[in-house]
Amino acid sequence: MNSNFEQTVRSKSPEEMLFLHFGHQFGRMIELKDGTLLNLLHTQEKRLSSDGGATWTEPEPLLDGEGNRVGAGNPGPFRLKSGGIGMVYDQSEKAQFERSVWFTRSGDEGRTWSRPVRVSEPYNNVVFYQGAVVTSAGRIVVPVYGFVGGVDPVYHAVEKQHPQRGRALFGDRWAVVGHHDYESMLCFSWAHISDDEGETWRRNVGKRAGGGGSEMLVNLDYTAAGHHACEEPVAVETSPGHLLMLLRTPLGRFYQAWSQDDGTTWTMPEPAALASSRAPAALGRIPGTDDLLILWNQASAEEIQRGRQRLRLSSAVSKDGGATWRHGRNIFNSREGDVTCVEPPPIRCYRSAERSPRLPPDDIEATYPTLAFYQDRAIITYGCRERSYMTFDESTGWVTRQGVYTTVCVGLPISWFYT
Repeated sequence: MNSNFEQTVRSKSPEEMLFLHFGHQFGRMIELKDGTLLNLLHTQEKRLSSDGGATWTEPEPLLDGEGNRVGAGNPGPFRLKSGGIGMVYDQSEKAQFERSVWFTRSGDEGRTWSRPVRVSEPYNNVVFYQGAVVTSAGRIVVPVYGFVGGVDPVYHAVEKQHPQRGRALFGDRWAVVGHHDYESMLCFSWAHISDDEGETWRRNVGKRAGGGGSEMLVNLDYTAAGHHACEEPVAVETSPGHLLMLLRTPLGRFYQAWSQDDGTTWTMPEPAALASSRAPAALGRIPGTDDLLILWNQASAEEIQRGRQRLRLSSAVSKDGGATWRHGRNIFNSREGDVTCVEPPPIRCYRSAERSPRLPPDDIEATYPTLAFYQDRAIITYGCRERSYMTFDESTGWVTRQGVYTTVCVGLPISWFYT
């Protein structure tokens, strides 16, 4: 790891940090019954910590009872009502983005896992981002999203299937900016639910005749088009049977949907009062309270248009089930000045200019947060990279990867989020 990169990240992080780790060997976490932290990795491995995340064991395989590896993309652990541990993850089965979501469970605190059960239909581009919700009734609710049409320029730019239009000078190179700003596809979200601790699954249902229309879409003018991406959903139970879902959009803010029947049906997504770039949130309930904690890439319209959508990783607390948010703080801030509250802009599509202004020399992105709690602390991970990590060669049209791209794991006192 580049020492200058580490120093820069530390200088842009809170002084109250309990620890700060770098490296890709950090994933979503859950506290075990004996106080150990279980950390699930994308590599079908696990790590353990007996001191609340300060130190970790070496990775070891995640295995089912027959010795086969389990877990893959975005493995998310959660406590089942029966006391066991569930895990959902997504996995490409045939080709890039032909994904399905899977579930497995452990009855021995993560030492071994059951044979995985398919949650979603095969080969229908189902992508899972963050952990499932186990409601007060014991129902498992897994928010997912899918898409139709287009290709992803991040993965296919080297084949020139889609132009990398958003870029800005970073030093003497063109850095890729804009994250999905010029894609030609429609994204939509829904939820899978299980009432038997993962043995069987079904989709949420719609409120139209026959239960149709179960997918959640952003539609600014009903049947007169105005469709926009509605993806990477995260959810939390705000009170028994009532759930809140936040969805990433390109409209300068999150959209939100509500369920009043334990995730069976959901409202049409509507704007939330949280200024956001097109990036996902982490959302959870603070233990021992009814308060909600959100972590997200708070950004202004001007910052989005300048290609700096993910320069700030913010937090806020809600004491009223997500209706309002207070106590704004920044977990990471790559911009001068500690802006903790950005006014949501008017609702319209915001994206980077095709040629954004030159980026600052110390510009670093922090995004895709995860959230776990251990006793009196919150443990957060997020992706962190230099802008030189993805650069564009205008003469060839190829994207190359250079510079640092890593995961950061940071511990903060829960009390810090209230000050």
